[in-house]
Amino acid sequence: MKKLLSAVSLAAVSAAGASAQDGRFEFVSDNSIGIDDPFAVEDLSGDPTLAGFDLEAAFDSNNLARWVQPLEGRAVLRFEQQVRGRFYLDRDDLNSLLLTPRVQFWNTTSDNRFQFRAYAAYSHMTRDGDTRWTRPEGEMQLRRRHDEERRNETVLRLRANAYDFEEGVVGAGLDQTRVRAGVEHFIRPTPGVNELRLSGFYEVADADLERNSFEEVRVAAVYRHKISPCDTLQIRLDLRDREYDGAFSAAFPVNRSDERFTAEVRVERQIAERAIGYASVGHIENSSNVPVRDYGGATFKLGVRAQF
Repeated sequence: MKKLLSAVSLAAVSAAGASAQDGRFEFVSDNSIGIDDPFAVEDLSGDPTLAGFDLEAAFDSNNLARWVQPLEGRAVLRFEQQVRGRFYLDRDDLNSLLLTPRVQFWNTTSDNRFQFRAYAAYSHMTRDGDTRWTRPEGEMQLRRRHDEERRNETVLRLRANAYDFEEGVVGAGLDQTRVRAGVEHFIRPTPGVNELRLSGFYEVADADLERNSFEEVRVAAVYRHKISPCDTLQIRLDLRDREYDGAFSAAFPVNRSDERFTAEVRVERQIAERAIGYASVGHIENSSNVPVRDYGGATFKLGVRAQF
């Protein structure tokens, strides 16, 4: 997979070189400290080497280097390298590093009403210095802009990936393939001032062991409002219902069933020409019929996002 992505990238760069348009480099660094779910980023079934789940305090550094290369017409290629590290105050065994190279292709119709996006990525995740999993992933999007000012926009998404776990660390049976389909709709009464995003997704995971296979339904709503030239308010609600196919373990011989609700209020402030400071408070409630997967509590985050 790594060789395939390298070959695709090389071919794309060669094609881009034939274009008369110049590319540009972008770098985004988002750094924060707070209390959150250690497993929210990976969103996995769980690591059996860890005794239980809970909210933890951590420093989170998420960095993205990107090269944007316009092609002929309206097409664009984007080459990205993501490096995300999370370092926990009280749980060194949770410290993680996520590396993800990604290639994206965008193209838009001449009237700018339809846009097609696709990406291919390969992720490598380590925790406490040991490889936990690798994941090739691909997604296609079709965006429909219903009017010239983009007051209404609908996005259809289809994603597929395959998790390959390091069996010597986490044991056998977690390797899985996932397919997720969904739709998002954006409503912008005053473009640039307010936006409501409504989304719904359905995901199926087929794992080596039946107890790690599941079906999930997810609905979410995010509202953003620019309350002043420098300040933005965001409210996010997210609900997921996940049903597993097999008994969790000999100690808990029931099919695991989780319902996860997340609510968050976030305030952002422009603190420099290319930097935004933000603070958020929220609540996570992961209700499960398996006691070691039943947890929740208050969350908060304080951070700065810079773009160059």
